[in-house]
Amino acid sequence: MRGSADFSRNNLDCLRLLLASIVVLFHVDALTNLSAFSAFGKYCSPNFAVRSFFVISGLLIYRSYMRSSSIGSYMEKRARRIYPAYLTVIVLAALALYLLSNQPPSRYFGYGFWKYLGANLLFLNFLAPSLPGVFTSNGLSAVDGALWTLKIEVAFYLFVPIMHYLCNRFGTKRTVGMIFCLSTIWKYGFAWLASIHHPSGMYAIDASRSIYSKLEVQFPSQLVYFSAGVLLLLYFDKLKSHFLGIACITACLFLVDHFFTGEILDVFWISGLVFVFGFWRYFGHFSKYGDFSYGAYIVHWPILQTLISLGLATLNPALFLMLSLLLIGLASVILWYLVESRFLASSSHYRQVSVKAPA
Repeated sequence: MRGSADFSRNNLDCLRLLLASIVVLFHVDALTNLSAFSAFGKYCSPNFAVRSFFVISGLLIYRSYMRSSSIGSYMEKRARRIYPAYLTVIVLAALALYLLSNQPPSRYFGYGFWKYLGANLLFLNFLAPSLPGVFTSNGLSAVDGALWTLKIEVAFYLFVPIMHYLCNRFGTKRTVGMIFCLSTIWKYGFAWLASIHHPSGMYAIDASRSIYSKLEVQFPSQLVYFSAGVLLLLYFDKLKSHFLGIACITACLFLVDHFFTGEILDVFWISGLVFVFGFWRYFGHFSKYGDFSYGAYIVHWPILQTLISLGLATLNPALFLMLSLLLIGLASVILWYLVESRFLASSSHYRQVSVKAPA
């Protein structure tokens, strides 16, 4: 099978919005560190959400490549989908957050400002996560700490043509299996080193994390989830007749992993959940409204940071939460209609759905 599976009736857009919401709620707790939001930190797993995103990426991106007329066409579609909104958020945040900086214009718009712009526009957010004098009173000063996954997503885009070549050269099963195994070794090797050398900072979101903990979540380790998504695509026609069995296996693996093995098996039950939620029952034409998940993911952190710096979180947590969700939702919708949808390729299913919707 080479990208021919019929995905016209799926719930992946709905699933991605739910996953983005999980990340948003987790960061509400992580950035405010208030007891009022502790339930979000306890029950909203960013690891689950991000890894599910990567499984979906493997499924959809590899399919996009197989349906593209050339590598150039494939790269153009990927760039159109991800970069305009990303650039908009980076540039607008850099300009607007001057209003919250404790530095004068001459220092704010100096080397630190241009370093931030240059590094972030190249997806190298870790080189310059903060702007001069911005969010210095917050627990974290990073302007948009959620963007670390975008460089991994771009790495996936670039790796797909290589992966496809290797599949043709050495066979799909052998190639994907080898990628899966090597990625697993990287992931759990660095996790083991992190648990030995700096166990207290393994799951931190700040600078206290060790180098081993940082390497554990980078591109090579995430190929486990991406390759699982590729396998869902390649075996889609065989898997789609076994939804009930897959759902039962997924539930069993989740329970075993949750109570006994501690996320060692997560790639299997996450893949099963993505497949079952995405394709078993069709929820309707969710795509006709647009895809707001990407916008919510890239705008939520600076919005939360801004409201925290203004003191709203400690003043009134309930009002902070409601206003945060309202602003994130509004910004996501505006970003979609004014930026994202305008740069989509004509072959994008979002354009096709929007054309068919009136009929």
